[in-house]
Amino acid sequence: MTFDELFNKIQAGEISKEDAQKHFSLDWMETASRYILDVNRGMRTNIPEIIYGEYKSLEQTIELTTNILKEHPRVVISRSKFNNDLAEHFEYNHPVIKSDNVLVIGELPKAKGHILVVSAGAADHPVSEECEIILKAVGVNPIVFEDRGIAHPTRVLEAIKHGVEKNAKAVIVVAGMEGALAPFVASLVALPVIGVPTSVGYGFRAKEAALTSMLASCAPNLTVVNIDGGLRAAVVAALIAKNSAPCEAK
Repeated sequence: MTFDELFNKIQAGEISKEDAQKHFSLDWMETASRYILDVNRGMRTNIPEIIYGEYKSLEQTIELTTNILKEHPRVVISRSKFNNDLAEHFEYNHPVIKSDNVLVIGELPKAKGHILVVSAGAADHPVSEECEIILKAVGVNPIVFEDRGIAHPTRVLEAIKHGVEKNAKAVIVVAGMEGALAPFVASLVALPVIGVPTSVGYGFRAKEAALTSMLASCAPNLTVVNIDGGLRAAVVAALIAKNSAPCEAK
């Protein structure tokens, strides 16, 4: 349970003040010390536990996921080559959302706030889809517009307009090639823009070109994550949205 979920339960009268305090007591700390896993990290950071699965075996990932699900309502598994096997293993007891890059096992939280996700081309889809799923897992509504490269600027404007109408709190821009979409979007909005350079492009050092270009941008509201870093961009954007959203009165 993340801090937001605990707060919502207190507001709804589903958990008492005394029970809530236990999560921050010495008993809560002792609970964490009984596990090799830091099962309480999600409470502290307001981010679901994320398992980096690229170099883990199927058995290791299942064991880690099972232990975390004993303490938390969901787990994110990133970059595992066993997504199909993991989904098959857990889907009988838990909701599962699966893509090429990421897997979410467990109930999604109630979503608050909006983040706009804009990608440049169809080749960027795996990373933009990762952003979309992670935003949902952290508890934010994604507004996704794909294939909106600057070769057709009016399609970019359509995405920006929709994001502004929905009161999006930040924009994630996913782009390969020369990465020009990110500074262009940043020039159109009074919002934080997070650029995600992808490993898409032609020729010499093509996989690094978008990163170099975005880092060199003069757009002051643009910050950049590493190549194909959709998960990190989505987590940061989600925290921006959740910390900007007003608390709902009971």
